[in-house]
Amino acid sequence: MTSIVLELQKEAMSSTSNVTDLLRKSLVVARKLKIKEFEQWVTQELNGYKNSQEIPEYREVVGKIQWFNPYRGWIPVIIENQKVLDMLQRGKIGQTITEIMDLVNSDGSNLTLQLPQAKQNFLAEMTGEVAHFQVSFGKSQAQRIIDTVRNIILEWALKLEEDGIMGEGLSFNEKEKQEASKQSYNINNFYGNASGIQFQQNSPNSTQTMNNGVDVGQIADLIAKIKENLNQTGLSEEQQSVVESEVETVTAELVSAQPQPTVIQKSLQSIKATLEGAGGNLVASGLMFMIDKLPF
Repeated sequence: MTSIVLELQKEAMSSTSNVTDLLRKSLVVARKLKIKEFEQWVTQELNGYKNSQEIPEYREVVGKIQWFNPYRGWIPVIIENQKVLDMLQRGKIGQTITEIMDLVNSDGSNLTLQLPQAKQNFLAEMTGEVAHFQVSFGKSQAQRIIDTVRNIILEWALKLEEDGIMGEGLSFNEKEKQEASKQSYNINNFYGNASGIQFQQNSPNSTQTMNNGVDVGQIADLIAKIKENLNQTGLSEEQQSVVESEVETVTAELVSAQPQPTVIQKSLQSIKATLEGAGGNLVASGLMFMIDKLPF
């Protein structure tokens, strides 16, 4: 009777085999051997990643930011700050592997990724355009995700054989099950760092928040108001330069994969301390009041 592990190896080596079917067969093996971590990964690939923090690194894509002009269609967004651009144009795909395969097989050479609402708001403030924004990327990046999944299954099946776990048909004996319980078959062993980033495959009403519950959109609104009113605060050019530097730091954090609340808090406190030097200016006082209202 044929070994299901050898079948996995054979099918994973074939570029024409269906990855969805390959994952389903892997699910049978993982479930029967009680390999919970690998079973969870297979289930998420089949059903999609509901928690954005769990999306693996290999599902990250990098593209071009575009906004929709009703007269000209989709046109590029020009961002001069390279660090901000790098963080805005990166995102992770949480859809099922079947959906990704359908995208690769669809017409056209480019695919699109919708930005979370916090980034939509940020880009609207930055560009002054009340518009819809998206990231456009090549199909080759989606194909890379599919190929990586295939390679992970192949590496796992080879490791099972190395550990003496072959199976007979769809069954495994007690010795094989016991051996499987001693081994680690975590996804990290076959790919590397599989930590996720904070990227929502969002609904239009979703909100992005940091781990401590601080609303990224709320901070983005504050930063926009600081930039808009900085010239009216009565600060010297040197003081304004300090504020602008801290604003750039906060901006980079807001659009990063994992915003650091402590970094943002430190920069905002620096901005507040600088505004205090405005000598009671009403605009500066209003901005300081807004900083104090943030629930840090």
